[in-house]
Amino acid sequence: MKRRTRLSALAATIAVLATTPAVVGLQADADPKPKQVSPGYDLLFVRHAKSVYPVPEDELNAVGIQQAARLVEFLHDEPIASVDSSIMVRTYQTADGVAADHDVPVLADEDLREVELPSKDERIAGGIMYQWVNDPSTRGNAFGGAEDYYDVQERWERWWTQYAREHRNDRGTGVVVAHGGIYGLMLPETCASKPQLPFSERFPGNTEFIKAHLNPNGTLVCTAFGVSPDPAAMPNADGSPHYYYEVDPVTGASTKVVSPTP
Repeated sequence: MKRRTRLSALAATIAVLATTPAVVGLQADADPKPKQVSPGYDLLFVRHAKSVYPVPEDELNAVGIQQAARLVEFLHDEPIASVDSSIMVRTYQTADGVAADHDVPVLADEDLREVELPSKDERIAGGIMYQWVNDPSTRGNAFGGAEDYYDVQERWERWWTQYAREHRNDRGTGVVVAHGGIYGLMLPETCASKPQLPFSERFPGNTEFIKAHLNPNGTLVCTAFGVSPDPAAMPNADGSPHYYYEVDPVTGASTKVVSPTP
C-alpha cells in the first residue's frame, strides 16, 4: 500500500531537518505570476530547490535553501490553498516554507517520487527518458532500473486521479512540489492540449514551475512551462536572460517569453 502523509508546516520542518517547446514568437513583457481563472483551481507544479543530489539524503544545499526562500517570497501574496509534495526530503524542504507561509499542511505522497532510473548521471537518465518520450516501443524497458515508463505512468495517474477528484471544485491555488523527471514525462501527457515542447524543455530547473488550471470537469490545462520565481538568478549558460514558454491552452503551441526581472 502506498504511503500518503499529511504534515503540518511545523511537522514538515521537523521531519526534514537534518527546460524547451516549439517556438512561435518572443515576448518580453508577459507576467508569469500565477493568476486565478474561475471556475476551477489554479495549479503550480514546482520542481524542488537545488539539493546535494545524488547524495542519499538529498537535502537542500546552501543554494537550494536560498531558492526555497525566494519561492516563499514569490508566492507570498498568492491564494495558496493546498501544498503537496513527494515523500523525498528535498521536496519536503522546498514545500515546507510555502506551506508555513500560508498556514496549510504539506500532503506528501510516495507516488510523486522521482523516476527510479538505473543511474543518477543526468546524461544516462536523460537518454533513457528521451527514448521513452520519442520511441514508445521502448516504454516497457526499464534499462536496468527499478521501473519502466508504464510503472511511472501508473503511479502518476493514481495520484492525479485522486488529486483532481479532491480539488476540481476548489478555489485558489494549489502548489505541488515534486521532481523534474516525473514532471517531464507525465505533465505534457496529462495536459489536455498536449503542449508542444522540445524534449529538454519538458523538464523544469530547480524551483521552476509549470502553471496549469484544473477545470471542474477534471481536465488539466497547462499554460506555461519553466517559470522561475527568481529569473535574475537563473540566466542561461551563455549569459542570456532566463526565459520560459507560454502554452496555448487550446492548440498546445508554445511561445518563448523572456522572464521579467525586478
